[in-house]
Amino acid sequence: MNGTLLFASNRLDKYEHIICFLKQHGFVNIITASNGEDALKHLNTQPPDFVFLDTDLPILDGFQLCKLMKSSLLANCNNVPVILVTDSQKNCMVSLLANCVGAYLSIHPSFALEDLLYLLQNKSESTPTNITVNRIKVLIACSDQSFTQMLKKYLLGESYDVIIAVNGQDALHQLENEKLSIMFLYDHLPESDVSEIIRKSKESVPEIFITIIVPQGSERRAIELMKAGANDYIIKPADEKTIPATFADTLIKYHLNLCNHRLDVEELKLHSLIDGIVDGIVFMDMHGKINTVNKAANAILSQLDMVRDSDGSIMRINTIDIKDIYRELFEKKQLSVSYEITIDGGVEKHFNVIASSVNQFIDENIHIIGDRRKRKRLTRAFIGNKIGIVIVLRDVTREHQLTNQVVQSERLFAVSNLVAGAAHELNNPLAGIQLCTELVLNDPGTSEKALKYLQRIQKETEQIQDVVKSLLTFTGNYTLSKEQININEIIEVIIKQKTYQFDHAKIKTIILPGDVLPFVFVDKYQIRRVLLNIIENACAAMEVSAYDKCLTIKTEAQNNVVKTTISDTGPGIPKENLSKIFEPFYTNRANKKKKGTGLGLSIAQSIIKQHNGKIYVQSEVGKGARFVIELPAMESL
Repeated sequence: MNGTLLFASNRLDKYEHIICFLKQHGFVNIITASNGEDALKHLNTQPPDFVFLDTDLPILDGFQLCKLMKSSLLANCNNVPVILVTDSQKNCMVSLLANCVGAYLSIHPSFALEDLLYLLQNKSESTPTNITVNRIKVLIACSDQSFTQMLKKYLLGESYDVIIAVNGQDALHQLENEKLSIMFLYDHLPESDVSEIIRKSKESVPEIFITIIVPQGSERRAIELMKAGANDYIIKPADEKTIPATFADTLIKYHLNLCNHRLDVEELKLHSLIDGIVDGIVFMDMHGKINTVNKAANAILSQLDMVRDSDGSIMRINTIDIKDIYRELFEKKQLSVSYEITIDGGVEKHFNVIASSVNQFIDENIHIIGDRRKRKRLTRAFIGNKIGIVIVLRDVTREHQLTNQVVQSERLFAVSNLVAGAAHELNNPLAGIQLCTELVLNDPGTSEKALKYLQRIQKETEQIQDVVKSLLTFTGNYTLSKEQININEIIEVIIKQKTYQFDHAKIKTIILPGDVLPFVFVDKYQIRRVLLNIIENACAAMEVSAYDKCLTIKTEAQNNVVKTTISDTGPGIPKENLSKIFEPFYTNRANKKKKGTGLGLSIAQSIIKQHNGKIYVQSEVGKGARFVIELPAMESL
């Protein structure tokens, strides 16, 4: 609700439960006045949407103010609904007077607040005459008829609905059939176990407020019944004159209990709301101690490195010093401070940490309170008091991944355009070289020595054409020429080709071909290029290795794929570089003299993806690297 509400009473503490209830249900803009003169000033300044007037308001009482509001003196307030509030025992007279002065309704502290809320929310289509007002129902279970009638008279005067029970069975029957809020239970009910009545009542209506009435000197018995579940006890009054003083206190306790229940409900809603927030929320006091933390924050904090003091207060979260946060917020008066935390527990994760002062939110909310007195009271309460800080923890790992993917895509797009153009320019002269070479080779007058060199030119030209095809595959501008083949055959050709290089570099090779290996349907020239690139990278890495140099190639069939593993004993790849290894232009070669272009593994990954396969790397510093290629077996295609 966005409407403004004026509540005028010099006993606001008595009606605080009504004001709290209305605020909890959307009436946040409530202005209060303590006398008729102040209320009149508010009415002249800005007419509210609703007005609550205490009938006993000083200077100008509620009746007088209501009459003025319906007169030409306050013409702008003529249509504002007025609700008169009273705690008088002469409620019938109050209702008559309320009708005479044009009040919308008259209520009392025991008025059912849900009905009041309904009236306020439906003022345009509902009037008090066309709804039934349900007053708070009170059960008196007592065998003393004289005392029962005295108590009933008092409660009726306070506008409660009163139901009488003369024994325990009758009391439980009324409990089943009536919506009871309060029970006055006399200890000496005939043929009744009062403790059992209390137990059954609480089982049936847990929120019922039970007050035990005991004779003078029966305090021990009252304590026993309180342990059984009663909320309060009173000593039985001697006469009718002492009833108001005796029972007023327990009725106030009921309303306080009702307010506490509603506060508990709101607190539960608040905690549930905080727990439902996806981001982590942490409230800390000025000493670094956590007051409130939601589930998301617990999950994130469990992944971070927290340093605590001996008293349990937080001193540091990873690299963030908590004292630095307090210094920025309270000494340098920053509205908020933010940090970024990166952790690497096998998978790199990123978190944003945003801290701000709780006081700034309190200041902002105090300024929007319409009630001037309340605003001043709360301002005085918080002046000079530093409440603490709120920290928001946000997992931004996915955002980082998406950003990196966008950057990589942009780089790949730029590289693709460059490579496509270069490949086109290379293909034209290569075709001319190949044609001329074939013409000379077919000439009968060509010498043996010339034939030898021409054959080498032809072979190298074909190899350059394979490289161009790989580049075109990387850009997606090449159609694969697939055929059925055993992966071991490609590896065997590469090993024979590289034998001299292995011997020269003193690299031991271990080949472990799978015995019964399924065929793969691939472009053998492109797959050869991938394997050759990985083997050359392994050899380059081992050139600077202080360990025994060993290259291991293993093939095997596993879960409908043909798996090829190429391992080396080089220096390995740092963990932070593993995620970058397949990026274009990235190189990790230890031998800087033979630093590559950084495109080899990017092209390899592109080729394998076009074959619906996978390529990944496993490595630890000092333990070499292991590249794994998985290609679909023929049976699973």
